[in-house]
Amino acid sequence: MRDQQIFRSVWIFAILVFIVTSTGCGSIPSTELAPAASPIPATSAPPAAASTATAPPQVPVSGTDALYHDDFTDPSTGWPEDKFDNYFIGYHEPEYYHVELTGPNYKTTVFEPEKLPFDDFTVELQVLTNSTKTAATGDFRYGLAFRRSGDQYYAFTISPRTKKWSVLKSSPNELVVLKEGTNDNIHDLDVDDILRVDAQGSDFYFHINDQLIGQLSDADYATGEVGFYVESFDSPNTHIHFNTLNIRNFEAPEPQESGAGLLYQDDFTNPGTNWPERKFDNYFIGYHEPEYYHIELNGPSYKTTVFEPGKQSFDDFTVELQVLTNSAKTASEGDFRYGLAFRRSGDQYYAFTISPRTKKWSVLKSSPNGLIVLAEGADEGIHDLDVDDALRVDARGADFLFHINDKLVSQVTDSDYAAGEVGFYVEAFDSPNTHIHFDALTIRDFQVSLVCNVSAVTLNVRSGPGTTYSSSVFLSNGTTVEPIGISPDGQWIKIKAEGSDDQGWVFYSPTFLACNADVDLLPVINP
Repeated sequence: MRDQQIFRSVWIFAILVFIVTSTGCGSIPSTELAPAASPIPATSAPPAAASTATAPPQVPVSGTDALYHDDFTDPSTGWPEDKFDNYFIGYHEPEYYHVELTGPNYKTTVFEPEKLPFDDFTVELQVLTNSTKTAATGDFRYGLAFRRSGDQYYAFTISPRTKKWSVLKSSPNELVVLKEGTNDNIHDLDVDDILRVDAQGSDFYFHINDQLIGQLSDADYATGEVGFYVESFDSPNTHIHFNTLNIRNFEAPEPQESGAGLLYQDDFTNPGTNWPERKFDNYFIGYHEPEYYHIELNGPSYKTTVFEPGKQSFDDFTVELQVLTNSAKTASEGDFRYGLAFRRSGDQYYAFTISPRTKKWSVLKSSPNGLIVLAEGADEGIHDLDVDDALRVDARGADFLFHINDKLVSQVTDSDYAAGEVGFYVEAFDSPNTHIHFDALTIRDFQVSLVCNVSAVTLNVRSGPGTTYSSSVFLSNGTTVEPIGISPDGQWIKIKAEGSDDQGWVFYSPTFLACNADVDLLPVINP
């Protein structure tokens, strides 16, 4: 009997030890960490992570292209664990590394413990926000930091609350935004997002959940460490779980038919994307549940513009807008027009507008001196009230293509405004009340949309841009083709036949091939 009592006592003691040692991150209550009296400004350099006493073990990697891998299930891989006045960092059982900021207006970085420098690479990170340990209100951002040397590094971050992403550049003097946008594919709290950066020389490609969302070039930081970045804006507590980090040899991003080169996207279901909400004497603007942003003019002879809240500048791009008139809140008589405004700087901008009542479209140019019409026309394809129209502008340099509901309606050349903001334009003529719903806005890298028809009796398709290349097929008069690119000498066009994925080259002459826009807009393709 005495042996049984001893056995039970040992067993109970073992259970108590297990409970104490298994509480993990939860055993450090965030209330023990008071914010510093003078918070670190958002643009200041983060405190250096504490170094470990002994060198961490080599993290095993698999595959010939793998350079580094950690799933944070083994604390002996040596990522720092420490507690500061305004944040703490460490392993979080069973499978995370975490960073928690315990006040607003803080930021920190943590880097791979061996301090390995990487130059050309592809890095992927699985990361999420722990909602139970993050304040219910307030914004923050987090993600990858890379090519770090001292206070110099780049960072690629997301915010699950506003659906915004940013590419940052840190130096000893400041933190600047190189590029930013929104993406509705960013997941909500407690769900992993996959962030990926492809870095080669001065060129960088950025992905969110397998979607390429941006590309930029910057040559200042050629190599450096890889790690994590977390920043709180007005969130009083922010708890981020880093799930898996993989670094491998550079992999070029795969071409994507849809979403390739996405620069900005908003469907206006989330007011956190911060388009302005205001009420004035003659109009008001704001989000309209469940899925619109709206502008209402409550008198004739008024006009207004509203621009993307990040005030990003776009030069060459393709922008698409889904937009309609709400007939229930629009006067039954009177005319008006609305649409896209782009390349705006101050009072200077272009606009592409439609009127559903007159079926007219206009290309406008605004300056401090007035508003002029660059081109105008009529298109019966413009829908009636309460039905979305799809407006599209392809802008490259001084050349612009304008589309309504997938139909090219005009081409204009004007070199005065080379870059600027993108937004919306609404103007009432004699309508006493005009209510416009903006449904979806998408901005991506320039993508020309041309169609050509064979006007020759037959047209020879070759495997390359020249008569020395073999001939594969003949196209007959009236065949519709999609031009993909143009040869460096401008004499041959690479085409794809309508309804087919087969591609080839044809000699270009307006006599042989009639296109709906200038073929010089096509990208140059080397054979």
